[in-house]
Formats: sequence, structure tokens, C-alpha cells
Amino acid sequence: MKIKVPEMAAQQRFVFEVATKAGIEQLEKNLLAPVIEDLELDESDYDNSHLLSEDRWQPPHPDIVHAYIDQLKRNSEYTTDTAVVTWLGLKGNNAERTLRKYKSGESKLPYGLWRKVLVATGRVPQEIVPVIAFMKGKQQ
Repeated sequence: MKIKVPEMAAQQRFVFEVATKAGIEQLEKNLLAPVIEDLELDESDYDNSHLLSEDRWQPPHPDIVHAYIDQLKRNSEYTTDTAVVTWLGLKGNNAERTLRKYKSGESKLPYGLWRKVLVATGRVPQEIVPVIAFMKGKQQ
């Protein structure tokens, strides 16, 4: 018995399509997220450069980092610093200490991690990167 297996490029394309459809479904669900107004900070006391795209972004003030993360913890399944650290993908024995440094301003939160917080809290839209082409190398 012969089993015909699609080429690797066809398999990759199939996986890409499935993941893209799942992404579209999640984006549609995102539009239904509730509005929660319990931020324990007056954002008008701070500039909004922490909301800009990477080319114009400035790291957020520690008060903003602390307030946004605390709001996330109050209103999501990520109710502890340990859960937030895991969700952000911080690794190592000092991951929670790293989060505390971000919240205190001792260390600046990297753009990618901060953007994840902003997207998850509905403060900025999810960036969708266009696919230029399905590129592959030479087959041997």
C-alpha cells in the first residue's frame, strides 16, 4: 500500500491557512471583549508615547506599567505576577523579579512585551503583518 504524502510546501501552506483562520476567529472574538473602567491611575497625567508604534514608541512611565499590569491581573485569569510572567513568556529563576523591575522603573519593559500588554488590554489593535509571498528554498 502506498500513502501519498503532500510535499512539505503544501503541508506548510495548509498549516498556515489553518492558523490564519484561527487568528481571524480570535480577532472577531476580540471585538466582543467587555469595556472595563477600573484603572487606578489618571492617564491624562502622562504622555501617550507608550501607545505608539515601535518607530515612535517611548518606554512607559513605571506608574503606567504598574497600573496596566494590576488592571490586567484584576480582570483576567492572570491574577498573580507568576501568571503574568508566564503569559509574557519571561523565563528563568528571576522572571518575577524582572517583572517587579519593570513595574518599579528599575528596568525598561521591552517593546514586544509592552505591546502584548497593550493589545491584550484593548489599548492598541493587533498588528497584522502582510504576507509578501510563500517563499521556499531549492528542492534537492
